[in-house]
Amino acid sequence: LNHRLRETRQAGRAAGNSRPKMRLVFAALTLWTAHQAVVAKEQLGSPRPEAEAAGRECISTDASDGSSDKECKAAPSTSVYVVGDIHGDAKCAVSWVNRTGLVRNLIDYSLNEDLPIYERTTQPSVWTWADSSSTLVFMGDYVDKGPLSRFVIEFVKSLTDKFPDQVTALLGNHELELLHDRELQEVRRYMSYSYATVHVGDYHPYLSRELDEKDDLVLDLLYEAAMEVYSHRAHSAVRFVPSLPHPSGSRDGYGVMYAVTDLMPSEYRELARERLQEWQDAYLNSFRSDTEWGKWLEHRPILHFDQNTGTVFVHGGISLEIAKSHLSNGMEGIQSLNSNWYANSQEGKIADFIGRGSTTVDAGSAVYELLTYRGNHPGYSNWENSGAVDDDPGTTDKSCEQLRVVLSSMEGIDRIAVGHTPDFDVRINCDGAFLALDSMVGRWIRGTGNEYCPGKEHIESRGGKINLTSRDGRYVCDEIKDQCEGQIVRIDSS
Repeated sequence: LNHRLRETRQAGRAAGNSRPKMRLVFAALTLWTAHQAVVAKEQLGSPRPEAEAAGRECISTDASDGSSDKECKAAPSTSVYVVGDIHGDAKCAVSWVNRTGLVRNLIDYSLNEDLPIYERTTQPSVWTWADSSSTLVFMGDYVDKGPLSRFVIEFVKSLTDKFPDQVTALLGNHELELLHDRELQEVRRYMSYSYATVHVGDYHPYLSRELDEKDDLVLDLLYEAAMEVYSHRAHSAVRFVPSLPHPSGSRDGYGVMYAVTDLMPSEYRELARERLQEWQDAYLNSFRSDTEWGKWLEHRPILHFDQNTGTVFVHGGISLEIAKSHLSNGMEGIQSLNSNWYANSQEGKIADFIGRGSTTVDAGSAVYELLTYRGNHPGYSNWENSGAVDDDPGTTDKSCEQLRVVLSSMEGIDRIAVGHTPDFDVRINCDGAFLALDSMVGRWIRGTGNEYCPGKEHIESRGGKINLTSRDGRYVCDEIKDQCEGQIVRIDSS
């Protein structure tokens, strides 16, 4: 998937301006379902002002040439705004929420505009909800791939704490893996992968002490080592751990040969091992079951159902087997799975829970599949068995037929909305019965995919003197843009 994302980004750059640009922020599409709803896709320019008048909605519309218009229309009866996978980008998390206009007093505009927007948010005590007919859903994956996950977690948690009836934050597979990692040996942890998990720049915010020059040095060494991994396509052979339990250069049963510190100059290896151990301990300890953030993640729902639009929201997807075995009775099944997860998400329970059975019949395996399944997407029918994606799936009729069978197996559910499977745009399939909402709304996944590269702030902190190319020149870190791109959606009931 990482290779596919990189090829797609390169193809997009080569195509230049060939992709049509949306002038209007909102493009409405009527969906023919039992709850006939309207889905609107919103692209982000600068954060728009909050709704200007009760009962009416004013929408700023951004054009590619920088011009701006504004249109006002009557507010729908109910709306669900949905934000896809943020992946460690606090700027975009705040910007997208600000764009909806749902939270009044969110930004302190008196502060220096040079500060990142996530450092200009006000205290939650002054926030108010702007539209009683609207709710907000986050699709999960707040952590990994970007270096600002701590601030994303703080922000989204504050929203759910302040507005528990209006804001739902689902669990993503990356949060599930983070909670599971608390019980695993270092080299077996999901976070130890050299791609797609904890960004190397993400550790520093979790430290309770002041950073020093040695922290900066080790971070730069980690970035350089990461580029060597990607240049040599050694993703599977290298783990981002301080050291290995077996001799470096020899493979273990998983094909792991090197710790990332083995790729560093010998004079810095001991220091790097010491600091990386401290950083990773601080990161995981921030999410223990007795911590505020750990408890919050342990109580993120797996599924959320919006009755007004007949939509079930889940991070990954829903297979026919899960639909029949756990969700045939609709809302009752959703509540049962969520309750099972809440009761078994703590340290000492979670590993047995999600790894308990060999089939998807038990609740633990069902939870894991709901967060990782991709089979609802056109072209992903073979993903679960082989990891293969059909880049030219042809007609979507077959996948839509399968989706309708899934939907007909679940009482009261007319539409499935998912995150997890990224692309540059939101995808609305099967006459609106399937919404794929991961449009890479975070800058790091959009810029560098699953690989760990520094952003503008880090480069500037080094006076621009930082290496962005592997030693052999075969790998170059892509630029992380300032602009948040992609789309969020609004689902309106009729």
